[in-house]
Amino acid sequence: MSPASRYFNRALVSGRPFYRFFQKKNLEVDFNDLLKILEFTHIAVGLLNAYREDYPLVEPRELIPTFDAPLIEYKNLPAFSMAAFDRPVSYQDEGFQFDLLEDEGRPFDSSVAANNRQVLRERLPRDQIGYMEAFLGRKGITSIPRYHQVLPLVCKMDRGHVIARNSQGEFFMCGVFASFPSDLDGEIKRFGRHINKFKSGDNDQYAANRQFVYRFLMEQSGFSICGERHTSAALFARRLMRRREQFVVKVLGASDRTITSFIPMGAKGRLPRVEKVALVQARDLSPDNEQLLAKGGFYVDRGRRVVILKVAYQQHAYHKDNVLEDRALSVAQQEVIHPRSGETISVDILGINQDRLLALNDIVRGEFQGSIVYKRKEQISSTREISNRLKVLCSWLDKHRHILSDYSPDNFERIQRILHSFMDSPELLEDFYRNEDLVAQVRASMAHLRVAHRLRLVEKLVHNRSDASGRQLQHVHVLIILVHFLAQEGAALCRKHPSSLRKLLSLCRKQLTNPYIKRRYLSRPPRTAMEREMMGEHRLLTRLVDRYEKQLGN
Repeated sequence: MSPASRYFNRALVSGRPFYRFFQKKNLEVDFNDLLKILEFTHIAVGLLNAYREDYPLVEPRELIPTFDAPLIEYKNLPAFSMAAFDRPVSYQDEGFQFDLLEDEGRPFDSSVAANNRQVLRERLPRDQIGYMEAFLGRKGITSIPRYHQVLPLVCKMDRGHVIARNSQGEFFMCGVFASFPSDLDGEIKRFGRHINKFKSGDNDQYAANRQFVYRFLMEQSGFSICGERHTSAALFARRLMRRREQFVVKVLGASDRTITSFIPMGAKGRLPRVEKVALVQARDLSPDNEQLLAKGGFYVDRGRRVVILKVAYQQHAYHKDNVLEDRALSVAQQEVIHPRSGETISVDILGINQDRLLALNDIVRGEFQGSIVYKRKEQISSTREISNRLKVLCSWLDKHRHILSDYSPDNFERIQRILHSFMDSPELLEDFYRNEDLVAQVRASMAHLRVAHRLRLVEKLVHNRSDASGRQLQHVHVLIILVHFLAQEGAALCRKHPSSLRKLLSLCRKQLTNPYIKRRYLSRPPRTAMEREMMGEHRLLTRLVDRYEKQLGN
């Protein structure tokens, strides 16, 4: 029975019914067709067939960067890793190890199929061999029409499987028990040197920056610092991208319950595009979106409001002068997938575009619904206790810092008012006294957020030459704002946030060395009042930048 018998039974792939690809007659498919077949099959077998009333749904926060490290391994759930190539494989030359499966051919070659089943049998856990023999009998295992039947068995293996074209150009499963190379040590060191966080022979600098480089590298690849299955899939995809391969690498973990895909098509830059699919509870939807999902039949479980959510991400290159220096990934697109037709609609399930005031209000009132991970080691599901409330607030601020930093001044001020109404409440003084360390952590997160928001406004102002309201500014106005900001904030930043001050000084220095300003205003004596003002502001900003660069030891 194909996965289409329950799920995606109305789905189309290039205008053809999805279920037809699981009939005995093999249909010719191109690589884009294969990607869609694999997506539907992996969702059906890896997620939907495992769904029960007690299925551990993925929290929306788990799909928002920065990613939490998984805390629980659900060993009874499916897990796999896979690489598919739009070409035949050359067994000895591929650069990674796997057990080869031979194409069973058309007409079907029973002896080749028997050898393939033996390879599979040798790599399966012993408790699965009886099920395999009863389920497969003397059937073949390598053709795409058989893939959905073999995938549950492959999910019991610790290692990956491989799909490629045969000599006739048709796709088939050509390998199992694959070990995808990660070279984690080399990737971390190369990336750290590339972004000037490491220097040869400087072990102290390596020790100080290794965790940042490691976390940024993995985050850019769609994961937290995590296990071998995810790490090897992510880094193998980066290697294939450098080789300009046409491929897809997929991984489903029993800890994250999420199918992560790495695809070169549509990628921007030198990194593969990252997509994730998971079963998520659609909470806090608008009435219109709730009705859209219900009437359209998009719910997998109407009672629990379970949907199939697909999230695409945008990767951000590292630059030391970026205000949001540690932002490696952000959500680019969200789609809910219909469990029958495979059609998609755009709905903000993660709440990226929603006002976070409601969630913040729930946290400070002790009414937060859901769970959150504190310090990457403790999962908290209730905010009734003040200690838990402070932990959730601290984690929530750190988790959403990149998003909140991009808020408009008005919306950010509303966030600030809610925070201060809680943190400055006289009724909570005794509770805060008993949790001094947690209170200090929250106040530090608030201070860091305020600085990031202010600098982000300045960064956007300099880059866009427009203010928060969208009004265009002349160069002299930009200089005036930078002079005022640095004069007012520079001393405090130097004492409490030196790294943020360095970013501000870098923004100022870029404006001072702007070729247009030098050519238009500084190459000759001023002739107008505006030109004199421009030159004066330029001198003031130069003095301020020089002063603070000396204080920082630049």
